[in-house]
Amino acid sequence: MCTPYTKELLIKYVSLQYEEDADCSDESLKTELLWLYENNELDRLILAEYLNSDAVKMTIANKVQTIW
Repeated sequence: MCTPYTKELLIKYVSLQYEEDADCSDESLKTELLWLYENNELDRLILAEYLNSDAVKMTIANKVQTIW
């Protein structure tokens, strides 16, 4: 694909959305991107990037440690 950043966002989204069943082939990513676009859901790519960020993971880990 010609836009590596978009591809990276799609891989994060698909991995988060489908977990072990994620298909990260170029064709599947294109299909997913078109579906997100046609359904006005492109913001899910940004949300997946945020949820997959190190800052969020560290915050969650700190909260878990605080609870225990």
